[in-house]
Amino acid sequence: TNVSGIRESRERNIDSLRLQNRTTVALGTAKLDLGLFYNRKALDHPIYQVIDQESRDYGSFARLEWEHGPVSLTLGGEARFGTVDSRRFVNVDGHKGALTFRADQKARTANLYAELRYRPVERLSLIVGGIYADGYRQQHERFNSSQGGVRDVTARASFSAFSPRFGVLFDASPTLQVYANYSRSAELPGFGELTQVSRFVPLAAQRAWTVELGTRGQAGIAEWDLSLYRADLKGEMLQYTVSADIPASTFNAGKTRHQGVEAALTLTLAPWLRLRQVYQYSDFRFRRDHEFGGNRLPVIPRHMLRADLRIGRDALHITPNVEWVPQGAWADYRNTVRTRGYAPLGL
Repeated sequence: TNVSGIRESRERNIDSLRLQNRTTVALGTAKLDLGLFYNRKALDHPIYQVIDQESRDYGSFARLEWEHGPVSLTLGGEARFGTVDSRRFVNVDGHKGALTFRADQKARTANLYAELRYRPVERLSLIVGGIYADGYRQQHERFNSSQGGVRDVTARASFSAFSPRFGVLFDASPTLQVYANYSRSAELPGFGELTQVSRFVPLAAQRAWTVELGTRGQAGIAEWDLSLYRADLKGEMLQYTVSADIPASTFNAGKTRHQGVEAALTLTLAPWLRLRQVYQYSDFRFRRDHEFGGNRLPVIPRHMLRADLRIGRDALHITPNVEWVPQGAWADYRNTVRTRGYAPLGL
């Protein structure tokens, strides 16, 4: 705060309109979903500067599901197009000051996917599939700069990636499943990552290969869902502190790894007493990085447990709960500053 009131007066105000149509057509043993959508959004966002954006995006999608005997097939795709009139102003107590940035932004993201499932025996499913993603981003920056003259700069970036998937699903019993997946993934950067210094930063798509093993089921009073995973990433988009020698806040890392355990266990101790627990073990780290070696990535703690005990039934109950992080996450890439652990209680 300052003497005259609240400095910057930070807010995030959104007016939005969304229209969507989805139509389902029955085609014998197949089902076809078709749809169109349109979004319009106005953003008034005073933060370090006042961000003023008018955006529109629209597109279509289709999905076909077909099954015949032991074979089932899914085919689909989506195309999305968008435009943004993006402006930034000096923040004067939450109001617009001098114009600091203006650009017309255009984007296209499209994907096609397919998945085939085959059951060689009644309880076993073999799965193979893939998704192809294609993206295009363009920014035309134009405004009268404070140094005089008109700034007129156009930057573009294109991305494409194919991500296959292989899986096995085994129904050991009507209440027990075991599964394994090996898949590739890709995340395309958006304008938030690309336009960090009023022009495009040369970012690549974030890619990963992930292996996952797990089981879900129910036995007696217990219901569980357990997954072990390891994802080897290349080009993970990580944030840095902006300074004179590091003008952009997002870069592609070299090699990183996300691995861990996600486990959920629900115990129905009585019709009026239910204990639900969710545990996460997260080991996220660099892999042979030239600057950070094998350091852990910040923000995500290694261990987290959430639990709640519902006393009563659906119509009326009381539920004490706890979220426990025994040791806080690192706050920097050099692993020199760590946050504290915590255990808030709720009711």
